[in-house]
Amino acid sequence: MIELIFKLLLFYILSLAYFYSVTGYGKLISNKNSNFFELQLDGTIVLLLIGYIFYLSIGINGLLNCIIVFFGFILFFFHKKKNVIVKFNYILLLFILLFSVLLISKTHEDFNSYHLFSISELFNNSLRIGISKLNMYYMHSSHLTLNQALTVFPYLNFKIIHLPIFIIYLSVLGYFLKVAFSNNLRTNELFFSIFCIFILLVKFNRLSEFGYDYISQFILLVIFHKIYFLNFNKYELRKSILYFFLCVLIKPVSLLFSPILLFIFYKNGFNFFKKISFSKYILICLLLLTLISSSFTKTGCIFYPINSSCFSKEQIFWSEKGSLKSYSRIVELWAKSYDAQIKSKNKKIEDANLYLQKFNWLKFWIEHHFFYKIFEFLLITLTTILLIYFYFVKLKENVDEQNKDKNVMLFLSTLSILFWLNTVPQFRFGFTSILIFMFIFFSIFLNLNINFNKKKIIHILIFGLLILNIKNFSRINNEFSRNDFYKFTNFPFYNEKKIINDYSKLKKSKFFHIEILK
Repeated sequence: MIELIFKLLLFYILSLAYFYSVTGYGKLISNKNSNFFELQLDGTIVLLLIGYIFYLSIGINGLLNCIIVFFGFILFFFHKKKNVIVKFNYILLLFILLFSVLLISKTHEDFNSYHLFSISELFNNSLRIGISKLNMYYMHSSHLTLNQALTVFPYLNFKIIHLPIFIIYLSVLGYFLKVAFSNNLRTNELFFSIFCIFILLVKFNRLSEFGYDYISQFILLVIFHKIYFLNFNKYELRKSILYFFLCVLIKPVSLLFSPILLFIFYKNGFNFFKKISFSKYILICLLLLTLISSSFTKTGCIFYPINSSCFSKEQIFWSEKGSLKSYSRIVELWAKSYDAQIKSKNKKIEDANLYLQKFNWLKFWIEHHFFYKIFEFLLITLTTILLIYFYFVKLKENVDEQNKDKNVMLFLSTLSILFWLNTVPQFRFGFTSILIFMFIFFSIFLNLNINFNKKKIIHILIFGLLILNIKNFSRINNEFSRNDFYKFTNFPFYNEKKIINDYSKLKKSKFFHIEILK
């Protein structure tokens, strides 16, 4: 028992130290008036770029990781930029209340075959051109694996690699908490912040289910807040563009959110980009360069999701143009529930081409995925809106001067949903657009001129935290009772699975510190 408590305390302290280290790096690119919990997103960008530079050059190793984390910790305390800092006691409390999210034994289904595989590759090797030839999963591995590779330390090995994902979840929650307890907010902005907090606590509280899809979608909520509620602030709009590039690096499917970004041009015109500061241009260019160079070295494509950007095998021998086209087809069929026809009451369509034509897939998708995943989310979202609406005292309705803005955003969010529906209509890839649509739709018809009593906000927060912790403690108890590989035998750390790769086909270049697959 003493050893267990010691390991739990060690994990908690390491998590807290990593949080402040990431925050320290965030101070390098943040504004002094930034929401404190933006610093972790800023720090994620900086660490992603640092990780990629080391991967391209000397490689990533445990000792280097210790130095990087320590330097970030020093930056937090000694960097001269005076950001608005949240008291240590509040951070301590927030960590305690959310820490059960981080205690997992069973990871999600893709973790051992995809995520851990990719992190291991980054940690154990410097740049190797054509790595996607070893395993198709390397084609679309998230760039957040770079941040995770930086959390592999001596003795701990891969035990705490979920921290970068957890920190993003915590920082998005903290971002909206900071907004919710700010003064002089518009009531619809406060409503949206409480709405996001409750949804994140009640619906998205199992780290084992997150993967990279959910994490990028969480950041998109912050982007929406900036472009819709803070569109008068040019700095916030520039930051939203930077965060959008981060989302695309984490998961390229975030591009389906693009129609909602058009709201920036609706409010500010097409001269907006002229107002972006030089430092933001540099950061955006670095992220774009990271995206392109990583895609090219892995797959021979400028941007692998777009097949026309791929070079042929005759031009570049490691090109995966044919494989990517086949893989994108497989993903589309999976997303549109082609294999789920086995369980369907409808007549099966064996021909894949016919299945994808004229929305023939829609009835199977509705039967298998909509009622299994999306309908539940719609109910939770609707319940949350009504809970907030009826729990607080409504004031006399004012004439809303923003109806035009709401109509525009309703159209753009609908467009984003249609893009999602027509490409990869899986819940994990588009729930942010759905959530935004629901909020805007009901804000048009409901009186959001509400007296938000702070005590009642705390009541809703406590209710959400209770649900989160009850669900997670129940899950942890079940994981102790399992009799398979995912039984909690390494508490508080997840069960690691050894990865064995066959690199016999790789040859080292005599001229570059890289390995080229031929």
